[in-house]
Amino acid sequence: MKKTVLYILLFLFSYSIYSQGVYFNLGKNFTTFSYNNRSEFLGKLHINGVGDAYELGYTDVLKYKKFKDLKYSGSLTINDFNATAKSELSNIEYKTTYLGIQSTVDYQFYESYYFFLSAKAGLNLSTIIRGVQTVNNATYDLVRNNEFSGLVVQPVIGIYSKYYLSKNGYLSAGLNLSKSLKLGNNPDNVSINNTQILFGGYFDLIKR
Repeated sequence: MKKTVLYILLFLFSYSIYSQGVYFNLGKNFTTFSYNNRSEFLGKLHINGVGDAYELGYTDVLKYKKFKDLKYSGSLTINDFNATAKSELSNIEYKTTYLGIQSTVDYQFYESYYFFLSAKAGLNLSTIIRGVQTVNNATYDLVRNNEFSGLVVQPVIGIYSKYYLSKNGYLSAGLNLSKSLKLGNNPDNVSINNTQILFGGYFDLIKR
């Protein structure tokens, strides 16, 4: 775990040397867990919930003559994917936290003096750092569970806006959609479907 965090920090540090902007985001994850469970009863439950989302990243312009509005962003993410399901006989609760690296290409398709709109698409690579499943009164550790541990790949698409505050500062808001793809041993095909709403700030590192 310590090595994973170190590699992520080294990646972001080396990338920041060439970055033109830095940003942070805080928000919420609206999550649904889906899986092929061996229990027909549990398979009928709708397992969803809300968790916190954090992102810290850097962005740089992709220098293509025909695509001047394209940018590349790299960020460190921490996401809580939580969910609950209740029935007359059972209560199920998931509380998980994933640490990851996210890489996206951003396209700015609308611009005015104060307001900017962009679309993004990319990947998030993450691993679980905290996870508990509670079924009625029984608790299970998910960090070492093959269905949740290891590398998780999440294709991400989204849209975000920036509002001009000063020569180098903006307020930002965004909406992301993603679905996890678990690599390795995953016999129950566990996946996390997520809608993410984020608010934050963006700061240019190069003065205009």
